[in-house]
Amino acid sequence: MFSSKLRTAAFALLALGALRCRRASAIDHEAATSVSTPRQPASTPPPAPVGAPAIVRVPAGLLEQTVPPELSGIAYSATLGRFLVVSDDTGRKDRGTWHAPWLFAMSANGDLDPDPLSIAGIDRLNDAESLTAGPDGTFFLATSHSPDHKGRTSGERAMLLHLALSGRSLRVLARADLRDVGGKALLAAAGLDEDGRLDVEGIAYRDGDLFVGLKSPLTSDGKATVMRLSHVVDALRKGSAPGAWSVLARVRLSVAAPGGDVLEGISDLTFLPDGSLLVLANSPKTMPHDGGGSVWRVPRPIETTAPVLVRRFPGLKPEGATPSPDGKRILVVFDRDQAEPMFAWIDVPG
Repeated sequence: MFSSKLRTAAFALLALGALRCRRASAIDHEAATSVSTPRQPASTPPPAPVGAPAIVRVPAGLLEQTVPPELSGIAYSATLGRFLVVSDDTGRKDRGTWHAPWLFAMSANGDLDPDPLSIAGIDRLNDAESLTAGPDGTFFLATSHSPDHKGRTSGERAMLLHLALSGRSLRVLARADLRDVGGKALLAAAGLDEDGRLDVEGIAYRDGDLFVGLKSPLTSDGKATVMRLSHVVDALRKGSAPGAWSVLARVRLSVAAPGGDVLEGISDLTFLPDGSLLVLANSPKTMPHDGGGSVWRVPRPIETTAPVLVRRFPGLKPEGATPSPDGKRILVVFDRDQAEPMFAWIDVPG
Protein backbone atom coordinates (compact mmCIF):
# COMPACT_ATOMS: atom_id res chain seq x y z
CA MET A 1 0.00 0.00 0.00
CA PHE A 2 2.80 2.32 0.89
CA SER A 3 4.48 1.81 -2.47
CA SER A 4 1.17 2.47 -4.25
CA LYS A 5 0.73 5.78 -2.41
CA LEU A 6 4.33 6.68 -3.22
CA ARG A 7 3.80 6.00 -6.91
CA THR A 8 0.62 8.15 -6.88
CA ALA A 9 2.48 11.05 -5.24
CA ALA A 10 5.33 10.74 -7.71
CA PHE A 11 2.94 10.88 -10.68
CA ALA A 12 1.28 13.96 -9.16
CA LEU A 13 4.62 15.73 -8.82
CA LEU A 14 5.54 14.88 -12.40
CA ALA A 15 2.21 16.21 -13.68
CA LEU A 16 2.62 19.44 -11.70
CA GLY A 17 6.10 19.92 -13.09
CA ALA A 18 4.90 19.37 -16.64
CA LEU A 19 2.11 21.91 -16.14
CA ARG A 20 4.57 24.47 -14.82
CA CYS A 21 6.85 23.86 -17.82
CA ARG A 22 3.97 24.36 -20.26
CA ARG A 23 2.98 27.62 -18.51
CA ALA A 24 6.58 28.87 -18.55
CA SER A 25 6.93 27.95 -22.21
CA ALA A 26 3.72 29.80 -23.04
CA ILE A 27 4.91 32.90 -21.14
CA ASP A 28 8.28 32.80 -22.91
CA HIS A 29 6.57 32.46 -26.30
CA GLU A 30 4.26 35.38 -25.59
CA ALA A 31 7.20 37.53 -24.49
CA ALA A 32 9.21 36.60 -27.58
CA THR A 33 6.24 37.30 -29.85
CA SER A 34 5.61 40.70 -28.27
CA VAL A 35 9.22 41.68 -28.91
CA SER A 36 9.49 40.43 -32.49
CA THR A 37 6.04 41.55 -33.64
CA PRO A 38 5.07 45.05 -32.43
CA ARG A 39 1.45 45.53 -31.56
CA GLN A 40 -0.55 47.10 -34.36
CA PRO A 41 -3.31 49.67 -33.84
CA ALA A 42 -6.77 48.16 -33.77
CA SER A 43 -7.81 50.28 -36.73
CA THR A 44 -6.58 53.16 -38.92
CA PRO A 45 -7.96 56.53 -37.78
CA PRO A 46 -10.71 57.67 -40.16
CA PRO A 47 -10.05 60.69 -42.40
CA ALA A 48 -11.16 64.09 -41.24
CA PRO A 49 -14.88 64.63 -41.88
CA VAL A 50 -16.33 66.47 -44.83
CA GLY A 51 -16.69 70.12 -43.93
CA ALA A 52 -14.75 73.31 -43.39
CA PRO A 53 -11.05 73.57 -44.26
CA ALA A 54 -8.64 72.60 -41.47
CA ILE A 55 -4.99 73.30 -40.77
CA VAL A 56 -2.41 70.88 -42.15
CA ARG A 57 -0.10 69.86 -39.30
CA VAL A 58 3.55 70.40 -40.26
CA PRO A 59 6.06 68.70 -37.92
CA ALA A 60 8.79 70.86 -36.43
CA GLY A 61 11.37 68.51 -37.88
CA LEU A 62 10.09 69.17 -41.39
CA LEU A 63 10.17 72.95 -40.86
CA GLU A 64 13.84 72.61 -39.95
CA GLN A 65 14.40 71.34 -43.48
CA THR A 66 12.03 73.50 -45.54
CA VAL A 67 10.05 76.71 -45.61
CA PRO A 68 6.34 76.30 -44.79
CA PRO A 69 4.86 74.18 -47.61
CA GLU A 70 2.63 75.97 -50.11
CA LEU A 71 0.51 72.99 -51.15
CA SER A 72 -0.36 73.23 -54.83
CA GLY A 73 -0.89 69.67 -56.09
CA ILE A 74 -1.83 66.26 -54.69
CA ALA A 75 -2.11 62.61 -55.73
CA TYR A 76 -2.63 59.37 -53.81
CA SER A 77 0.05 56.69 -53.57
CA ALA A 78 -1.40 53.24 -52.92
CA THR A 79 2.13 51.93 -52.35
CA LEU A 80 2.77 54.30 -49.45
CA GLY A 81 -0.84 54.62 -48.33
CA ARG A 82 -0.23 58.38 -48.27
CA PHE A 83 -1.15 61.43 -50.28
CA LEU A 84 1.83 62.96 -52.08
CA VAL A 85 1.80 66.76 -52.27
CA VAL A 86 3.94 69.32 -54.08
CA SER A 87 4.84 72.80 -52.93
CA ASP A 88 5.70 76.01 -54.80
CA ASP A 89 8.92 76.33 -52.78
CA THR A 90 11.00 73.72 -50.99
CA GLY A 91 14.15 73.65 -48.90
CA ARG A 92 15.80 76.56 -47.12
CA LYS A 93 18.25 79.18 -48.31
CA ASP A 94 20.16 79.13 -45.02
CA ARG A 95 20.80 75.41 -45.45
CA GLY A 96 21.77 75.55 -49.11
CA THR A 97 18.75 73.47 -50.14
CA TRP A 98 16.59 76.16 -51.75
CA HIS A 99 14.31 74.62 -54.40
CA ALA A 100 15.38 71.11 -53.46
CA PRO A 101 13.69 68.42 -55.59
CA TRP A 102 11.30 67.27 -52.88
CA LEU A 103 7.70 66.17 -52.45
CA PHE A 104 5.88 65.71 -49.16
CA ALA A 105 3.65 62.92 -47.87
CA MET A 106 0.42 63.58 -45.96
CA SER A 107 -2.15 61.47 -44.14
CA ALA A 108 -5.88 61.63 -44.75
CA ASN A 109 -6.10 63.60 -41.50
CA GLY A 110 -3.79 66.36 -42.69
CA ASP A 111 -0.55 65.28 -40.98
CA LEU A 112 2.61 65.80 -43.03
CA ASP A 113 5.41 63.27 -42.59
CA PRO A 114 8.55 64.59 -40.85
CA ASP A 115 10.81 63.98 -43.86
CA PRO A 116 10.39 64.87 -47.55
CA LEU A 117 10.60 62.47 -50.49
CA SER A 118 13.48 63.24 -52.84
CA ILE A 119 13.46 63.14 -56.65
CA ALA A 120 16.57 61.64 -58.25
CA GLY A 121 17.49 62.90 -61.72
CA ILE A 122 17.07 66.66 -61.28
CA ASP A 123 19.02 69.16 -59.19
CA ARG A 124 16.28 71.70 -58.46
CA LEU A 125 12.49 71.97 -58.55
CA ASN A 126 10.99 75.44 -58.78
CA ASP A 127 7.29 76.36 -58.62
CA ALA A 128 5.82 72.84 -58.72
CA GLU A 129 2.11 73.29 -59.32
CA SER A 130 0.42 69.97 -60.04
CA LEU A 131 0.75 66.23 -59.48
CA THR A 132 -1.30 63.35 -60.85
CA ALA A 133 -1.11 59.56 -60.76
CA GLY A 134 0.00 58.02 -64.05
CA PRO A 135 0.20 54.48 -65.44
CA ASP A 136 1.68 51.53 -63.52
CA GLY A 137 2.09 53.36 -60.24
CA THR A 138 3.99 56.30 -61.75
CA PHE A 139 3.27 60.02 -61.37
CA PHE A 140 3.38 63.14 -63.52
CA LEU A 141 4.52 66.44 -62.00
CA ALA A 142 4.26 69.83 -63.70
CA THR A 143 5.83 73.14 -62.78
CA SER A 144 4.12 76.40 -63.70
CA HIS A 145 6.14 77.24 -66.85
CA SER A 146 5.47 80.85 -65.81
CA PRO A 147 7.95 83.71 -65.38
CA ASP A 148 9.24 84.54 -61.90
CA HIS A 149 8.99 87.98 -60.31
CA LYS A 150 11.89 89.11 -62.49
CA GLY A 151 10.21 87.93 -65.67
CA ARG A 152 12.50 84.92 -66.14
CA THR A 153 11.39 81.36 -66.95
CA SER A 154 14.28 79.07 -66.11
CA GLY A 155 14.42 75.38 -66.98
CA GLU A 156 13.61 74.37 -63.41
CA ARG A 157 10.31 76.29 -63.72
CA ALA A 158 9.40 74.69 -67.07
CA MET A 159 9.26 70.95 -66.53
CA LEU A 160 6.87 68.08 -66.94
CA LEU A 161 8.33 65.08 -65.10
CA HIS A 162 7.34 61.44 -65.36
CA LEU A 163 8.30 59.87 -62.03
CA ALA A 164 8.66 56.34 -60.67
CA LEU A 165 8.31 55.68 -56.94
CA SER A 166 10.75 53.41 -55.12
CA GLY A 167 10.44 53.26 -51.35
CA ARG A 168 10.29 56.85 -50.15
CA SER A 169 12.03 58.40 -53.14
CA LEU A 170 11.24 59.02 -56.79
CA ARG A 171 13.32 59.00 -59.95
CA VAL A 172 12.82 60.77 -63.25
CA LEU A 173 11.75 58.52 -66.11
CA ALA A 174 11.33 61.37 -68.58
CA ARG A 175 11.45 65.15 -68.61
CA ALA A 176 10.13 67.74 -71.05
CA ASP A 177 9.32 71.41 -71.41
CA LEU A 178 5.61 71.51 -72.24
CA ARG A 179 6.18 74.39 -74.62
CA ASP A 180 8.33 72.14 -76.82
CA VAL A 181 6.35 68.89 -76.81
CA GLY A 182 4.64 68.43 -80.15
CA GLY A 183 7.13 70.57 -81.99
CA LYS A 184 5.43 73.93 -81.40
CA ALA A 185 4.71 76.27 -78.52
CA LEU A 186 1.95 75.27 -76.14
CA LEU A 187 0.14 78.60 -76.50
CA ALA A 188 0.16 78.27 -80.27
CA ALA A 189 -1.26 74.75 -80.00
CA ALA A 190 -3.95 76.13 -77.68
CA GLY A 191 -4.89 78.86 -80.15
CA LEU A 192 -3.98 81.53 -77.59
CA ASP A 193 -1.92 84.69 -77.74
CA GLU A 194 1.67 83.48 -77.99
CA ASP A 195 2.79 86.57 -76.07
CA GLY A 196 0.35 85.83 -73.23
CA ARG A 197 1.51 84.94 -69.74
CA LEU A 198 1.59 81.13 -69.67
CA ASP A 199 0.76 79.59 -66.29
CA VAL A 200 0.23 75.81 -66.02
CA GLU A 201 -1.38 74.79 -62.72
CA GLY A 202 -3.46 71.67 -63.35
CA ILE A 203 -2.75 68.26 -64.86
CA ALA A 204 -4.75 65.01 -64.88
CA TYR A 205 -4.04 61.62 -66.45
CA ARG A 206 -6.63 59.35 -68.07
CA ASP A 207 -6.46 56.47 -70.58
CA GLY A 208 -2.95 57.20 -71.78
CA ASP A 209 -3.41 60.95 -72.24
CA LEU A 210 -2.39 63.89 -70.06
CA PHE A 211 -4.79 66.80 -69.66
CA VAL A 212 -3.31 70.22 -68.92
CA GLY A 213 -5.35 73.06 -67.43
CA LEU A 214 -4.14 76.62 -67.99
CA LYS A 215 -4.41 79.26 -65.31
CA SER A 216 -3.52 81.82 -67.95
CA PRO A 217 -3.84 83.21 -70.47
CA LEU A 218 -7.60 83.11 -70.88
CA THR A 219 -9.23 83.29 -74.30
CA SER A 220 -10.38 86.64 -75.66
CA ASP A 221 -13.90 85.88 -74.37
CA GLY A 222 -12.66 84.95 -70.88
CA LYS A 223 -12.54 81.14 -70.98
CA ALA A 224 -9.92 78.84 -69.49
CA THR A 225 -8.42 76.15 -71.71
CA VAL A 226 -7.96 72.44 -71.06
CA MET A 227 -5.43 70.82 -73.40
CA ARG A 228 -4.94 67.14 -74.21
CA LEU A 229 -1.46 65.68 -74.68
CA SER A 230 -2.14 62.38 -76.45
CA HIS A 231 -0.06 59.28 -75.68
CA VAL A 232 1.91 61.23 -73.12
CA VAL A 233 4.46 58.51 -72.28
CA ASP A 234 5.43 58.15 -75.94
CA ALA A 235 5.43 61.93 -76.42
CA LEU A 236 7.86 62.39 -73.54
CA ARG A 237 10.04 59.49 -74.64
CA LYS A 238 10.36 60.83 -78.18
CA GLY A 239 10.75 64.44 -77.10
CA SER A 240 8.66 65.65 -80.03
CA ALA A 241 5.36 64.25 -81.21
CA PRO A 242 3.69 66.20 -84.04
CA GLY A 243 -0.02 66.50 -83.48
CA ALA A 244 0.21 65.45 -79.84
CA TRP A 245 -1.61 68.58 -78.62
CA SER A 246 -5.32 69.24 -79.01
CA VAL A 247 -7.90 71.37 -77.21
CA LEU A 248 -10.24 69.32 -75.03
CA ALA A 249 -12.46 72.13 -73.75
CA ARG A 250 -12.75 75.81 -73.03
CA VAL A 251 -14.64 76.64 -69.85
CA ARG A 252 -15.92 79.94 -68.53
CA LEU A 253 -15.28 80.14 -64.78
CA SER A 254 -16.99 83.34 -63.62
CA VAL A 255 -17.77 84.04 -59.96
CA ALA A 256 -19.31 86.88 -58.00
CA ALA A 257 -16.90 89.17 -56.14
CA PRO A 258 -17.42 92.38 -54.14
CA GLY A 259 -16.58 94.50 -57.20
CA GLY A 260 -18.67 92.41 -59.62
CA ASP A 261 -18.21 89.16 -61.49
CA VAL A 262 -14.59 88.11 -62.08
CA LEU A 263 -12.99 85.42 -64.20
CA GLU A 264 -10.93 82.53 -62.88
CA GLY A 265 -8.29 80.28 -64.38
CA ILE A 266 -7.63 76.60 -63.73
CA SER A 267 -5.59 75.68 -60.65
CA ASP A 268 -6.06 71.90 -60.84
CA LEU A 269 -7.88 69.09 -62.64
CA THR A 270 -8.99 65.62 -61.61
CA PHE A 271 -11.34 63.12 -63.19
CA LEU A 272 -14.28 61.82 -61.15
CA PRO A 273 -15.45 58.19 -61.14
CA ASP A 274 -18.34 58.98 -63.52
CA GLY A 275 -15.93 60.41 -66.12
CA SER A 276 -16.78 64.05 -65.46
CA LEU A 277 -14.01 66.56 -64.78
CA LEU A 278 -13.46 68.37 -61.49
CA VAL A 279 -11.86 71.79 -61.94
CA LEU A 280 -10.30 73.92 -59.22
CA ALA A 281 -10.04 77.60 -60.05
CA ASN A 282 -8.89 80.96 -58.80
CA SER A 283 -8.03 84.30 -60.32
CA PRO A 284 -4.97 84.48 -62.60
CA LYS A 285 -2.11 86.75 -61.66
CA THR A 286 -2.46 90.34 -62.92
CA MET A 287 -6.28 89.93 -63.08
CA PRO A 288 -8.95 91.07 -60.56
CA HIS A 289 -9.09 88.97 -57.39
CA ASP A 290 -12.00 86.60 -56.91
CA GLY A 291 -12.14 86.86 -53.11
CA GLY A 292 -11.62 83.10 -52.83
CA GLY A 293 -11.27 80.19 -55.22
CA SER A 294 -13.87 77.71 -56.35
CA VAL A 295 -14.58 74.11 -57.34
CA TRP A 296 -16.43 73.26 -60.56
CA ARG A 297 -17.69 70.09 -62.21
CA VAL A 298 -17.77 69.68 -65.97
CA PRO A 299 -20.25 66.88 -66.82
CA ARG A 300 -19.84 64.65 -69.86
CA PRO A 301 -19.41 65.35 -72.69
CA ILE A 302 -16.66 67.55 -71.32
CA GLU A 303 -15.93 69.04 -74.74
CA THR A 304 -19.29 70.80 -74.98
CA THR A 305 -20.88 70.97 -71.52
CA ALA A 306 -20.79 74.13 -69.41
CA PRO A 307 -19.14 73.85 -65.96
CA VAL A 308 -21.33 73.77 -62.84
CA LEU A 309 -20.21 75.62 -59.71
CA VAL A 310 -19.83 73.19 -56.79
CA ARG A 311 -18.41 75.30 -53.99
CA ARG A 312 -16.66 78.58 -53.18
CA PHE A 313 -13.87 78.91 -50.62
CA PRO A 314 -13.89 82.55 -49.43
CA GLY A 315 -10.42 83.89 -48.73
CA LEU A 316 -8.67 80.66 -49.80
CA LYS A 317 -6.90 79.37 -52.92
CA PRO A 318 -7.79 75.74 -53.66
CA GLU A 319 -4.85 74.46 -55.71
CA GLY A 320 -4.84 70.66 -55.56
CA ALA A 321 -7.51 67.94 -55.56
CA THR A 322 -7.63 64.16 -55.80
CA PRO A 323 -10.27 61.48 -55.11
CA SER A 324 -10.02 59.31 -52.01
CA PRO A 325 -8.91 55.70 -52.66
CA ASP A 326 -12.55 54.54 -52.60
CA GLY A 327 -13.63 57.33 -54.96
CA LYS A 328 -16.32 58.61 -52.59
CA ARG A 329 -14.74 61.91 -51.55
CA ILE A 330 -12.32 64.54 -52.79
CA LEU A 331 -9.33 65.84 -50.85
CA VAL A 332 -8.55 69.50 -51.57
CA VAL A 333 -5.40 71.34 -50.48
CA PHE A 334 -4.94 75.10 -50.27
CA ASP A 335 -1.89 77.25 -50.97
CA ARG A 336 -1.67 79.94 -48.28
CA ASP A 337 1.76 81.30 -49.21
CA GLN A 338 3.83 81.40 -46.01
CA ALA A 339 0.86 80.80 -43.69
CA GLU A 340 -0.06 77.33 -42.45
CA PRO A 341 -1.39 75.21 -45.32
CA MET A 342 -4.94 73.88 -45.15
CA PHE A 343 -6.96 70.95 -46.48
CA ALA A 344 -10.61 69.95 -46.75
CA TRP A 345 -12.63 66.89 -47.65
CA ILE A 346 -15.62 67.44 -49.91
CA ASP A 347 -18.24 65.05 -51.26
CA VAL A 348 -17.92 63.91 -54.85
CA PRO A 349 -20.31 66.21 -56.75
CA GLY A 350 -22.96 64.83 -59.02
